[in-house]
Amino acid sequence: MTRQQLFAAFFFAVFLFLLFQLYRLFYLFLTPLAGAVILVLTLYPLHTLFLSFLGRRRTLAALLLTLLITFIVIIAIFLFSSLLTSQVVAFYQRMQEMIQSGELQQLLSRWESSYLGQVWQRWQPEIEALNIDLPALALKGGDAVSTFVVGQATGIAKNLFIFLFNFLIMTFSLFFLFRDGEALYRTLRDLIPMEPEHKEAIFVRLYETVSAVVQSMAVTGATQGLLSGIGFWLLGIPFAFFLGCAAAFFSLLPIGGAAAVWIPCVFYLVLTSQWVKAAILLAYGILIISGVDNIIKPLIIGGRTRLSTLFLVLGILGGLQAYGFLGIFLGPALLATIVAFVNIYREEYASAS
Repeated sequence: MTRQQLFAAFFFAVFLFLLFQLYRLFYLFLTPLAGAVILVLTLYPLHTLFLSFLGRRRTLAALLLTLLITFIVIIAIFLFSSLLTSQVVAFYQRMQEMIQSGELQQLLSRWESSYLGQVWQRWQPEIEALNIDLPALALKGGDAVSTFVVGQATGIAKNLFIFLFNFLIMTFSLFFLFRDGEALYRTLRDLIPMEPEHKEAIFVRLYETVSAVVQSMAVTGATQGLLSGIGFWLLGIPFAFFLGCAAAFFSLLPIGGAAAVWIPCVFYLVLTSQWVKAAILLAYGILIISGVDNIIKPLIIGGRTRLSTLFLVLGILGGLQAYGFLGIFLGPALLATIVAFVNIYREEYASAS
């Protein structure tokens, strides 16, 4: 080994060791930092607009935009949490009343006398052979829902400090990323040992994918939550606001989506013998609530990510499993980066051979 090779090996060994130590230093802050980066990428057009209005004064633009985002988030959390908490408590109390008073058992008895119940009874001998007790399962399900709601509320209270800590770190990071983000981007880009056009293609692909996924999920979640809440309210389904918020949350998930909320509501209407409303909600859920997902996401994502639907869904699912909630955004971003590298390989190396 030559002297130059020895120095190079020593340099990169120490450099990798220092990068690992840097990872250990910032490990606790990775989640809020990743959230801040995703927000900055998504809101970059708004940041550019602020800069143009404020005469390219980056510090002032970053400060005002950070304060605006913080104010909007705090107001939204306060309003939604107060309304949502009241409905969650009422929902929990209602579930307990139905279980303790036997109202749930009465609903099941009424269902057994309906047409669907008679169909169920025709298959009852085969079902009994499987030892399936529908009333007992329903009672256990109701109790499980109640326990889950209370458990989540307790978990949120326990993790309130962590949430506030991450929120403060993310807000603090937002200001500096808005102010110095372009300089950091140029520094990182210059450190990558690749052709300039290749580096630009990778970063553009990464930006387009992250911003498209975030925007599509935000618009889809808000739209499906609003449409679900309006539909539940018009049909007289109790806890419409709570169920609308639940539909907005479930719409973020790649499998099930808002249907995980409105389908049980259809069964609730069937159990209460409200057949017309059940049919209306079924059609409304299929055509409007779930159908809007097939309109908004292709419009927003479309050709921006240039990823097939199969790979996009698998990327989101794999990201959830590997990175938690942030994996919804990191999974597609990683796929888009890999596709960019594959394209570079195909242009530079595969074609040469």
